[in-house]
Amino acid sequence: MPVPAVPVAASPRAVRPEPRVPRLAVVLALVLAAVLTAAAPALAVDKYAGAFLRVGAGARAVGMGGAFAALADDASATYWNPAGLTQLPLRQVLYQHSEQFGSAVNYDYGALAWPLADSLSGPRPTVAISLVRLGVGDIPITPEVGDLRPGVDFEDGDGDPSTNLPTEGNGSWDAGERLFLDGSSFRLESANDWALFLSYARRFGGKLSAGASLKMVYRTLPGYYEGSSFTSYSAWGAGLDAGLTYAATPDLQLAFVAHDLTTTYMSWDTGAREHVSPSFDLGGSYRLRLAADHALTLAADLPFNFDGHTPDQYFGIAADRGADGEPRTGFSGTVHAGIEYWYDGLFALRTGMMGRDLTFGAGVRYKKIGADYAAVFNRAFGTDVAGFSGGSNLDVTHRISGSYSF
Repeated sequence: MPVPAVPVAASPRAVRPEPRVPRLAVVLALVLAAVLTAAAPALAVDKYAGAFLRVGAGARAVGMGGAFAALADDASATYWNPAGLTQLPLRQVLYQHSEQFGSAVNYDYGALAWPLADSLSGPRPTVAISLVRLGVGDIPITPEVGDLRPGVDFEDGDGDPSTNLPTEGNGSWDAGERLFLDGSSFRLESANDWALFLSYARRFGGKLSAGASLKMVYRTLPGYYEGSSFTSYSAWGAGLDAGLTYAATPDLQLAFVAHDLTTTYMSWDTGAREHVSPSFDLGGSYRLRLAADHALTLAADLPFNFDGHTPDQYFGIAADRGADGEPRTGFSGTVHAGIEYWYDGLFALRTGMMGRDLTFGAGVRYKKIGADYAAVFNRAFGTDVAGFSGGSNLDVTHRISGSYSF
């Protein structure tokens, strides 16, 4: 006899809800940008106080014109966009060195990134630590005027204007008197800027990553002679960077980064105070899969800040001007763009524009070891800017970095 069919309820399948964090994060980023945009004209900031924090880290990123906010997928993400740290599949150490202006300025960057999970799927926290140093050495410090010795350090003669011959001196140096200072009369000192980044990043779902970097700043400047002793100056400061990376498609990534989010504050031992105003990056990167062994990545960043518009920037509005007519506050920004070509994941070629600078680079990867090179042609696009004479008197900056994954 026929057996009646009995409907069997299908076993429920666990469906992971789509994370709501992306929408919340986008709203938060827009609100934050609007609030800081409105508040920026009122901030009392020092325009070049944090210039050493904007030099750039990692030869790969610099070779692409610094358009690395959305692409950041190595240990240099602590500098460009801490959210990018979640893209590292392994622990990685990275070091970069560069010299500029005839080796007068030395720049070093080192980073260690440590993923706390062994898989790229699911929530993926990553921690990192990095250190930036910019140093200028062999700065000659002359003795104070009061410490100059007549007849030894200078020709002590006031001179007769009618005969232009020296007369009996007054025992102190006067403008126009000949100096006899040589190398033994100078003290060579150095100025150093340090920044320590402590970073944390986490992935939310499969598309959004968020990260932040707490940075501590220490700066030193040479001072002056005081009798037989030498006085120098130092400053301490702290700030916060935060970033978001959103994978719109497997090949398209978008990024929003806020640097010096809390208005990085530096306090000098002289009692002086300096503030670094917040700055922001909007970035995007797109990967083209040309063939099995060929890949091309296009990237662009739009960094902007509220330091005040200057002729060196591509766009800007001066909100307030000082007595000298120079902008004190305002909205301004530049354009960073770059291209990276990879062959079989082994060899790369790069080029880009970093504001007014032209960049080129190359890189190699062998197993877990990587090496990158970048050349920066300073102000290659700056010859037509009013108020600037171009970069014909600036040398090419060479950068080399190496990485090891383990």
